[in-house]
Amino acid sequence: MDTAVLIGRSLELGLGLLYKATWPILLGVFITALIETLVDQARMAEILGGRDLMSVGKASLAGAASSACTYGAVTITQTLFKKGASAEASFAFSFASTNLVFELGIVIYILLGWQFLAAELLGGFLLIATMYLLLRATLPRQTFAAARERMRERTPEDPNPVRFTQAVSSHGDWKAQLGTRAGWARVARNYFHTLGVIYKSVLFGFLIAGFIVELVPSGVWRTLFSSSGTLPGVIENAAMGVTAGVLSFIGSIGNVPFAAALWVGGVSFGGVIACIYADLITIPVLNLWRQFFGWKAMFYIFGVFFLTMVTSAVLMQYVFDALHWIPPRLSTAAFETFVQVRLDTSLAMTLISLIVSGVLYILLRRDTATSDGSRTAR
Repeated sequence: MDTAVLIGRSLELGLGLLYKATWPILLGVFITALIETLVDQARMAEILGGRDLMSVGKASLAGAASSACTYGAVTITQTLFKKGASAEASFAFSFASTNLVFELGIVIYILLGWQFLAAELLGGFLLIATMYLLLRATLPRQTFAAARERMRERTPEDPNPVRFTQAVSSHGDWKAQLGTRAGWARVARNYFHTLGVIYKSVLFGFLIAGFIVELVPSGVWRTLFSSSGTLPGVIENAAMGVTAGVLSFIGSIGNVPFAAALWVGGVSFGGVIACIYADLITIPVLNLWRQFFGWKAMFYIFGVFFLTMVTSAVLMQYVFDALHWIPPRLSTAAFETFVQVRLDTSLAMTLISLIVSGVLYILLRRDTATSDGSRTAR
C-alpha cells in the first residue's frame, strides 16, 4: 500500500478514536474543574495526615472524585503532602485520581469494553493496597521529611508552562459559589486550565494509537511480549506493558488508545492493563516527581510504583482468565469500523459537551474582560 495512503489511514483512525473519546474527556475535565474550585485542599490535607487505613481510604475517595489528568493528580498530590498529608494518603490519592475516576472509566469502556473497565476499577483498589503495604514496609521517612521541608521553603517551578489559564482554588462555601456568576467563572478558568495541561498528551496519545494500529506489524508485539502462559511469561508481559506505558510519554487518558492499539496488535490482557496503569511513572511525570520531591524520592517512587503496577497486572491476568472474562480481540478492520462517525449517542454527547465548553469559554472571556477593566480603572 502507498505510504501516503497508510499515513492518511493512520491519521483518520487516530482522529476517529479521539472523536469517540471527546465527550467523556470533556465531561471528566468539567468534573475536575468543579472539584478543584469547590474543595479546600488545605482542609483535605489536614484530614489525610495519618498513615492508617482510614486516612488512605479517605484519600482514595477524594481521588476518585477528582481528576483523571495525571499532571493535575501529581500536582494536587504534592500540595496535599506539603500541607501535611502522609505519603501513604498522598499516593493513594494519586492512584485513585488516575484509576478510579468516572471519565477514564467511560473512555476505557468505549474503546476496550467492560472487561477492561472492570480490571481498571478492581486493579485501582489493588494498586492502592499494594502501594500501601510497600510504603509501610520500606518508606524512607527521612528522605520524604526532607522533601516536605523543601516544598514548604520554596514553590517549585511550573512543570506545565503551556496552559490556557491559571488555576484557582476554593473560595468558600460550595453552594454560594455555584449560585454566582463569579463562581462559575472560576469553574470555567479551572476547566480550561486542565485542558491546557492535558491537550498535548491527549492528541499525541490518540494519533500515535492510529499509527500503531495501521503501521506496526503484529509480529513486533509478539517479539516484545512473551506468548508463554507460565508465571514468568505473565510477569514479563506485565513488566513490558508498564515499560511501554512509561516510554509512551502519554498521560492517563492518552494511555487508553495506546493500550487499545496494543490490544489490537496482539498484546496479552495483562500487558494491556499494565500499560494503562503506568501513567503515574511516564518520563514527563517522573520529571514532575523529581521537581516536587527530589531525585532520591523520585527513584523510590518509580521503584514502588513499577512493582505495584506489575503485581496488579499479573493478578488481573490470572483473575480474569479464571473467570473467563478476557474479551475477544478486535481486528484492525473492526477497530476502523468502530471509530466511524454515525448519528448515535456518541455524536449527541459530543455536541452537548462542545456546547457546554462554548458556554464556559464565554464565561471565562467575560470574567477576564471584567478583571482587566477593573485593573485599568484602578
